[in-house]
Amino acid sequence: MKLSYSKKELEDIGKKVIDWCVDEFGLSKYYEHYPYIEIDMDEVDLMGEFVGDNNEIIVYPNAMDNMDDFISTVIHEYSHYLQRLSWYTRYINMGYEGVDNPYEMIAETIAINNRKLCKKEILNETTN
Repeated sequence: MKLSYSKKELEDIGKKVIDWCVDEFGLSKYYEHYPYIEIDMDEVDLMGEFVGDNNEIIVYPNAMDNMDDFISTVIHEYSHYLQRLSWYTRYINMGYEGVDNPYEMIAETIAINNRKLCKKEILNETTN
Protein backbone atom coordinates (compact mmCIF):
# COMPACT_ATOMS: atom_id res chain seq x y z
CA MET A 1 0.00 0.00 0.00
CA LYS A 2 1.36 3.38 -0.94
CA LEU A 3 -0.60 5.21 1.75
CA SER A 4 1.04 4.63 5.12
CA TYR A 5 -2.18 4.54 7.15
CA SER A 6 -3.99 1.65 8.77
CA LYS A 7 -7.49 0.70 7.68
CA LYS A 8 -8.83 2.12 10.97
CA GLU A 9 -7.00 5.44 10.45
CA LEU A 10 -8.40 5.68 6.90
CA GLU A 11 -11.92 4.92 8.18
CA ASP A 12 -11.58 7.71 10.74
CA ILE A 13 -10.25 10.18 8.17
CA GLY A 14 -12.90 9.09 5.66
CA LYS A 15 -15.67 9.75 8.19
CA LYS A 16 -14.22 13.20 8.84
CA VAL A 17 -14.18 13.91 5.10
CA ILE A 18 -17.82 12.84 4.84
CA ASP A 19 -18.72 15.06 7.81
CA TRP A 20 -16.88 17.91 6.06
CA CYS A 21 -18.85 17.22 2.87
CA VAL A 22 -22.14 17.24 4.78
CA ASP A 23 -21.24 20.65 6.23
CA GLU A 24 -20.00 21.97 2.88
CA PHE A 25 -22.53 20.51 0.42
CA GLY A 26 -25.46 19.33 2.53
CA LEU A 27 -27.33 16.06 2.43
CA SER A 28 -28.67 14.35 -0.67
CA LYS A 29 -32.35 14.74 -1.45
CA TYR A 30 -32.28 11.21 -2.91
CA TYR A 31 -31.18 9.30 0.21
CA GLU A 32 -32.56 9.28 3.73
CA HIS A 33 -29.17 9.23 5.48
CA TYR A 34 -25.64 10.38 4.73
CA PRO A 35 -23.49 7.65 3.15
CA TYR A 36 -21.60 4.96 4.99
CA ILE A 37 -17.88 4.64 4.17
CA GLU A 38 -16.13 1.34 3.62
CA ILE A 39 -12.36 0.98 3.24
CA ASP A 40 -11.59 -2.00 1.01
CA MET A 41 -7.96 -3.11 1.10
CA ASP A 42 -8.29 -5.29 -2.03
CA GLU A 43 -6.00 -4.62 -4.98
CA VAL A 44 -8.28 -3.16 -7.66
CA ASP A 45 -7.91 -0.57 -10.39
CA LEU A 46 -10.60 1.69 -8.91
CA MET A 47 -9.93 4.40 -6.34
CA GLY A 48 -13.52 4.44 -5.18
CA GLU A 49 -17.17 4.01 -6.00
CA PHE A 50 -20.57 5.04 -4.72
CA VAL A 51 -23.04 2.17 -4.43
CA GLY A 52 -26.44 3.81 -4.45
CA ASP A 53 -28.35 0.65 -3.52
CA ASN A 54 -26.45 0.53 -0.21
CA ASN A 55 -25.85 4.29 0.16
CA GLU A 56 -22.18 3.40 0.56
CA ILE A 57 -18.90 4.96 -0.50
CA ILE A 58 -16.23 2.31 -1.03
CA VAL A 59 -12.62 3.51 -1.11
CA TYR A 60 -9.72 1.39 -2.38
CA PRO A 61 -6.55 2.92 -0.85
CA ASN A 62 -4.20 0.42 -2.50
CA ALA A 63 -4.88 2.20 -5.82
CA MET A 64 -3.75 5.55 -4.37
CA ASP A 65 -0.43 7.31 -4.08
CA ASN A 66 -1.15 9.79 -1.28
CA MET A 67 -3.66 11.41 1.07
CA ASP A 68 -4.69 13.90 -1.64
CA ASP A 69 -5.94 10.94 -3.70
CA PHE A 70 -7.83 9.57 -0.70
CA ILE A 71 -9.56 12.85 0.18
CA SER A 72 -10.30 13.61 -3.47
CA THR A 73 -11.85 10.18 -3.91
CA VAL A 74 -14.14 10.53 -0.90
CA ILE A 75 -15.29 13.97 -2.07
CA HIS A 76 -15.77 12.66 -5.63
CA GLU A 77 -17.89 9.75 -4.42
CA TYR A 78 -19.83 11.99 -2.03
CA SER A 79 -20.70 14.09 -5.09
CA HIS A 80 -22.28 10.98 -6.63
CA TYR A 81 -24.30 10.53 -3.42
CA LEU A 82 -25.73 14.02 -4.08
CA GLN A 83 -26.64 13.17 -7.68
CA ARG A 84 -29.75 11.41 -8.97
CA LEU A 85 -28.74 7.81 -9.71
CA SER A 86 -31.29 7.45 -12.51
CA TRP A 87 -29.62 10.31 -14.42
CA TYR A 88 -26.20 8.71 -14.03
CA THR A 89 -27.63 5.57 -15.64
CA ARG A 90 -29.43 7.62 -18.28
CA TYR A 91 -26.14 9.27 -19.28
CA ILE A 92 -24.54 5.83 -19.65
CA ASN A 93 -27.45 4.70 -21.83
CA MET A 94 -26.91 7.82 -23.96
CA GLY A 95 -23.33 6.68 -24.62
CA TYR A 96 -21.45 8.71 -22.00
CA GLU A 97 -18.99 6.23 -20.54
CA GLY A 98 -16.37 6.74 -17.84
CA VAL A 99 -14.88 10.22 -17.62
CA ASP A 100 -17.15 11.43 -20.47
CA ASN A 101 -20.23 11.00 -18.26
CA PRO A 102 -21.35 14.51 -17.21
CA TYR A 103 -21.88 13.29 -13.63
CA GLU A 104 -18.26 12.05 -13.54
CA MET A 105 -17.03 15.41 -14.83
CA ILE A 106 -19.03 17.27 -12.16
CA ALA A 107 -17.84 14.96 -9.37
CA GLU A 108 -14.21 15.30 -10.43
CA THR A 109 -14.44 19.10 -10.63
CA ILE A 110 -15.97 19.24 -7.13
CA ALA A 111 -13.21 16.98 -5.79
CA ILE A 112 -10.39 18.97 -7.40
CA ASN A 113 -11.83 22.31 -6.29
CA ASN A 114 -12.33 21.25 -2.66
CA ARG A 115 -9.65 18.71 -1.73
CA LYS A 116 -7.06 21.21 -0.49
CA LEU A 117 -9.43 23.03 1.86
CA CYS A 118 -10.88 19.76 3.11
CA LYS A 119 -7.42 18.29 3.69
CA LYS A 120 -6.31 21.37 5.58
CA GLU A 121 -9.39 21.33 7.82
CA ILE A 122 -9.51 17.56 8.31
CA LEU A 123 -5.83 17.05 9.05
CA ASN A 124 -5.76 20.04 11.40
CA GLU A 125 -8.76 18.54 13.17
CA THR A 126 -7.11 15.12 13.53
CA THR A 127 -3.95 16.58 15.10
CA ASN A 128 -5.72 18.70 17.75
